[in-house]
Amino acid sequence: MFRIRPRRSFRILLALAALLAGCATHVEVAGDFPTPVTRRLPVSATLVLEPAFRAYLLEVSEPNPVSLALGDSQADLFRTVAGAMFRELQVSDQVPDPAATDLILVPRVAEVQIATPTETQLQIFEVWISYRVQLLDKSGEVIAEWPLAAYGKTPSRMLESAGDAFNQASIMALRDAGAAMITGFTRTPGVSDWLSRRGAWSPAEPAAP
Repeated sequence: MFRIRPRRSFRILLALAALLAGCATHVEVAGDFPTPVTRRLPVSATLVLEPAFRAYLLEVSEPNPVSLALGDSQADLFRTVAGAMFRELQVSDQVPDPAATDLILVPRVAEVQIATPTETQLQIFEVWISYRVQLLDKSGEVIAEWPLAAYGKTPSRMLESAGDAFNQASIMALRDAGAAMITGFTRTPGVSDWLSRRGAWSPAEPAAP
């Protein structure tokens, strides 16, 4: 039977007690995103990472003050995944006009929600992220508005602080978003037709990977 060592258990209890007492928790979300193995589509793309996306910060005051700086990590995730999805990838901080590539992706954060053991009565920290990814052709015409929903959780008993737990839950949510990007791109209404017209994909083909 697995048992937590007394000293580790005491540190966990202290961390949770601090959270319950209302101590502010600030997390600079950081983690690794391995390059996924997937079939590259024969199109070039520009990924637009706007300043607001790169600097995104969630701040929650109730029931306990928490802030999650997601911007750098979510930018890394989208660069890594989009780089594996397309034949060529450029990254810009604004929509190019005119675009030098076939497809433009503009991800934006729609909503972020978090939950702590205090709120759920469960020994887990949870993070939900909703994105809206605008897909444009090289002339700037909208091909699709692509919703991406992601979820991550971390059992609090596995970590020694609320900050570590929120970081790991956020990374799990971002990885979930990356998986949804790969599996859902060609299924998005408007995208499959656009790819088919270019001879880059057939609806009869299985979804990536």
